[in-house]
Amino acid sequence: MERPNQKKKPAKGAMYSTPLARAPRRVMARDLENSVFSRMISARRARRIAASLTVGSIFILGILTAVATFSPLLAIQQITVVGTQRLNPDEISKALSGQIGKPLPLLNQDEIAKSLAGFTLIESFAATAVPPNGLQVSVSERQALCIVEYQGALWLHDPAGVRIAVAEPTDLLPRILITGEPSSSQPFKDSVDVLLALPVELLAEVEIIQANTRDDVQMSLRGSLGQRISWGDSSEAVLKSKVLQALMANNQGVTGVTFDVSSPNAPVVRFDNF
Repeated sequence: MERPNQKKKPAKGAMYSTPLARAPRRVMARDLENSVFSRMISARRARRIAASLTVGSIFILGILTAVATFSPLLAIQQITVVGTQRLNPDEISKALSGQIGKPLPLLNQDEIAKSLAGFTLIESFAATAVPPNGLQVSVSERQALCIVEYQGALWLHDPAGVRIAVAEPTDLLPRILITGEPSSSQPFKDSVDVLLALPVELLAEVEIIQANTRDDVQMSLRGSLGQRISWGDSSEAVLKSKVLQALMANNQGVTGVTFDVSSPNAPVVRFDNF
């Protein structure tokens, strides 16, 4: 008989009916080898794909570059010249006609310089490509600094001694007294050094300049007063200009006077009448 509230005992062997958890399967060496081998194959494939894409991209880029470089659409068809004053821009364009038809990406500055070598008034230039087929050449002409007599005529010259044009009566520039070719004359170079050191306002007042030596440069001022300047060399130009302005202010209207500022710390004023 069963007693009230008496728990039933499990049947024999029932306590062992619950399945046991399985132990993890051991990873075999062969499995590891297969896994590593698969990874190596995948990595090689990825590298091959990447290499193929890189080579393909370079090849396509090369083709596009070649097409863009040699395409007739980018060939020079029009040349524009700007910055001229004395020169005729049409003559310069004609001299550059050999550039017509050349691709803009292959623009060669040296070839342009050779084409412009015959224009002595050109001091410098800049060639700029104007896509799709234009070329702009910006010219900087030589600027006259002085007047020099050459073969019986008065010519405008730049600081390098290059002849620019025949001087007109309205060209109020200093006249340098020399003999021979300006570009090879040492007195010309010494005079130019002084002129380049002068203030603009004083440069306009100089009528004649002569360099006896590098340290002995003499100038005559414009007007009927016969005033002269003993400048010395090109050093201390700022101080000499200030001293000279003070001397000239104290001797306004005086004729036949020489202002010696060759030693600006000890200037001298000499009068022809004494």
